Amino acid sequence: MINDLLRQIMINQQHSLQDTLTLNVGLTPQQTRTLNVIQQQPGIIQRELADIFHRRSASISNLLQILERDGYIERKIPADSGRSKQIFITDKGKNAIQGFDQYFDDVENRMVANLTEKEQGQLITLLGKVASAYSEESRPADA
Repeated sequence: MINDLLRQIMINQQHSLQDTLTLNVGLTPQQTRTLNVIQQQPGIIQRELADIFHRRSASISNLLQILERDGYIERKIPADSGRSKQIFITDKGKNAIQGFDQYFDDVENRMVANLTEKEQGQLITLLGKVASAYSEESRPADA
C-alpha cells in the first residue's frame, strides 16, 4: 500500500514537472538536470556525467548531442588531452535553467496543496524516517 502510494506520487510529480518544463523551457527534466550539473561543474566530461546520473555513456552521449545541437552546451577539447571533451553551458543554457528551482518549488507546492502546515511538517518527519532506512549509516556492514 505505501509503496503503491509513493510510486503514484513520484509518477504524478514527474508528469507535472515534465509538463511544466516542456511548456516553459522546452526541455525534458533530464536535459534540465544535466544543464544544472554542467553549470555547477564547468568542464565536466561525459564519463563523469554518466557516473552522476547512473547512465550508460551512450545514453549521455545522445543527450549531449541534442543539447549541443540546440546550442545549450559546447564541448571543448583541452590542450593537454585530445581524448576527453570538456562540457560547458552556454548563455542559452544558463537562461533555460534560470528558473529551475522555481519549477521544482511549484511542483512541490502542488503536491502538498491539500495539507495544512502541521500536516506538511508531519509528512516531512515521516518521510525523513523512511528515507533514513536507506542511508549509508543504516546499511548492514556486508551490503
